[in-house]
Amino acid sequence: MVVAAQERRGGGYTPDLFEVGAPRPGPVRPVPAHPSTEDPPGPTRPEAGSDRSKSSGPAHPEAPGARTSTPPPPPSEAPFERRPPGRAPAPPAAGDDRFFDQPFRELEHTAGGLHLADSVLWFDADRRHELSFISSAHADFVGKSRRILATDETVKILTRGSGRIEALTSPFRRRFALGPLELEMHPAGRMLGAAQLLVQRDGRRVLYTNDFHVSKQSTCERAKPIECDVIALPATYGHPQYAFPERAEVLEQIVGFVDRAFEEKHTPVLIVPPLGVAQEVMYFLGKRGVRIRAHRSIHDVAKVYSELGVNLLAAKRLGAKPARDEVVMIPPILRHSAQVRKIDRHRTALVSGRALEPDHVFHMRVDAAFPLAEAADHAQLVQFVRETGAGEVYLTSGFVDPLAEALREGGRKVYPLVRPEQLPLL
Repeated sequence: MVVAAQERRGGGYTPDLFEVGAPRPGPVRPVPAHPSTEDPPGPTRPEAGSDRSKSSGPAHPEAPGARTSTPPPPPSEAPFERRPPGRAPAPPAAGDDRFFDQPFRELEHTAGGLHLADSVLWFDADRRHELSFISSAHADFVGKSRRILATDETVKILTRGSGRIEALTSPFRRRFALGPLELEMHPAGRMLGAAQLLVQRDGRRVLYTNDFHVSKQSTCERAKPIECDVIALPATYGHPQYAFPERAEVLEQIVGFVDRAFEEKHTPVLIVPPLGVAQEVMYFLGKRGVRIRAHRSIHDVAKVYSELGVNLLAAKRLGAKPARDEVVMIPPILRHSAQVRKIDRHRTALVSGRALEPDHVFHMRVDAAFPLAEAADHAQLVQFVRETGAGEVYLTSGFVDPLAEALREGGRKVYPLVRPEQLPLL
């Protein structure tokens, strides 16, 4: 049954620790960046008389109606940071007669973000539009669009310390109509409220998701593949280097690190992404009776989790010096801050999917690193796409080249929408 959406206005696994002073791990061989053998997709002019012949996609801002050619960037020489991805050459304008015979593309990627062609719907857009689907509270550009589409949990987390957001909300697995579109949100597993969006139009099923996780978790429902014809997803951990162990095993290792730190009269400091992973670690440690002092960015989200039924009340906000039997949790951006240096006798640990990057661990200057990721690894991404049955794949960010190569083996059409990201040279 199709119902109207509710409108809401409201507010290689490495278990061993990387020890400071130990020899640095060997260099990681970068993957060469080759231009994609397939052109980036873009809407083209449909046949005359069709329903979509009256609509045209946006042209390239610098050369309207022309296909551009941008050589791949040189390998990064930065020793510690991954190179941020850039945008791929823009697709040709829809009115260009040279591309008249190309098939219509459901999704178009412009300077304004990812857009469902011939509709008002955008996906995690970082510019102002009429309506944008926001996949999770990780989005820091949520206020730019006039109205957002999200789960109720996502809206509550986003508005925890800000003003109101005009939003259309719906629970998981409930179909609703938006003009000619039939929409349905499904769990993404990244954090509480994170969602995939299934769009049905003219008998075609298009699935959009940002980072997702398929492993069982205590604080949110895991992602499951949804049958579709077209899928758009990021390749955040799309390089084969990323092979994450079982989450339960990593969580036990974190508990072991905390216990050893207490035995040695040190304060354990966990450096963890503030949304999703942090709350899962808090929940697990809380069940073990561990007292926690969390930075404001982590603690404020934990309060909303508790209000939504996930009990994280054992955690307190970090203020003065923590007690000897308390674990400190901070976001990665504060690793080298005075707030950490003021803690007497402490040991640090990085909790992130990037714990599998030796150069990043070295740069963070931590005593230990645990690969508890907020997104799927290479093998999980490939398996997820296969189980959806999608024949057309759009890769929106990350290590697009190695993931595209793996996905094309099944005969799928794969379109990277950004320049390929590379592992750093040491």
